[in-house]
Amino acid sequence: MKKAALRKEFLQRRKDADERRLIEKNALIVLNLEKYLHSKAFGTLHTFLPQLNARETDTFGIIDMLRKSFPAMCIAAPYIIPGTREMEHYLLTPHTHLVINQWRIPEPDPLTSEKILPDSIDIVLVPLLAFDRRGYRVGYGGGYYDRFLPQTRPDCIKMGLSLFEEVDEIEDTDEYDIPLDACITPGRVYNFRDQ
Repeated sequence: MKKAALRKEFLQRRKDADERRLIEKNALIVLNLEKYLHSKAFGTLHTFLPQLNARETDTFGIIDMLRKSFPAMCIAAPYIIPGTREMEHYLLTPHTHLVINQWRIPEPDPLTSEKILPDSIDIVLVPLLAFDRRGYRVGYGGGYYDRFLPQTRPDCIKMGLSLFEEVDEIEDTDEYDIPLDACITPGRVYNFRDQ
């Protein structure tokens, strides 16, 4: 399938999903990520924050787990520069003041938060709607992560979080699409780097 069709299908699947089942899926994603991180040594993890009322993967549950299980890890989150398709990145602490942007996405307040550079990030949790067995993803179409991910180090892990399992193939990928290194779903951890 092509990106536009997959985007439409998976937005609808997320909308139609049972609320209790979504809570269970989010809890399983947290558990699978925690197991994955225990075998690694990451200093800084970058995560998106979920759009309010959009039924995205609940990264606030992930942040709670990180603070309990990996207290030495720094957590960062993006801030979209208004009027652009660029993001800045700020540390996310228990004291970080969050503001809600025009898409109803919480973001660190750039006036009171500590900015970090992309090359200091060890792993990025990437938002998506669908992904395929090669590690390509369908995002929301804004291109923010397609611009951000090339700014990270080559060894930075690009990890998708998906409420649903893989599709066979996204047919219309191009040279601007950056494949994921891994993806975590409620059912498993997909590793694409070793393929």
